[in-house]
Amino acid sequence: MNAQYDAIAEQYRRSKDAPLRRYVEAYTFMQLVGDVHGKRVLDLACGEGFYSRRIKELGAAEVVGVDVSPAMITLAEQQEQAAPLGIDYVCADVQALPELGSFDLIAAAYLLHYAPDERALLRMCVHIVRSLPAGGRFVALNENPDQAVGQYAGYEQYGFNKTVERPRRDGSKITYFMIADASLFEFHAYHFSRMTYERVFAVAGFRSSAWLPLQLDAAGVDAHGRDYWQEYLANPPIIGLECRV
Repeated sequence: MNAQYDAIAEQYRRSKDAPLRRYVEAYTFMQLVGDVHGKRVLDLACGEGFYSRRIKELGAAEVVGVDVSPAMITLAEQQEQAAPLGIDYVCADVQALPELGSFDLIAAAYLLHYAPDERALLRMCVHIVRSLPAGGRFVALNENPDQAVGQYAGYEQYGFNKTVERPRRDGSKITYFMIADASLFEFHAYHFSRMTYERVFAVAGFRSSAWLPLQLDAAGVDAHGRDYWQEYLANPPIIGLECRV
């Protein structure tokens, strides 16, 4: 996975300015994260540290960001050097996560669906569980396993589109086409059914898991009107996730 993000690190960073990412993705994710004051937080698939910084600014006692892409970690460290918040960044694959200690909360805006098969997905989840105490939470944004098959038209207005390898099954490749500053780039993820995810969560040691709907910031309605969001929210390609140990 690191090679695809090494090549698009700067473009991916700029795509965070899109209205969809600001008013749906970021709003939903931070609602999932919740109150972090005084907590130790691990941000997996942290990219250039966008959410790592937000979490630290909201009062987390400690934040560690992990990403498999050296280019993404370089961007994160450059921003930390320019405006220090005391965040540590680690370049590592979550499937082989080094010992970083125990965290009150582990967050991941897009991680699990990069596992190419169920074994890789299980390795990710086992390492997440090992890094949480009893009662600890893992929250994530993830590919929506229940998204209607083939209904992917209409996303261009939000700055992206997607295709899914047919027939859709566990491990089917998903290709995202993204636009940032009028330039086009793509990256890949993988589909898993809800049943597969939940089976893996249980085997890895999660006590419970819940799929949670996306939320739209009222500021997004004020800025673009409610109709603008209808196509996306009627068939959302991503979904929220909360697991507990």
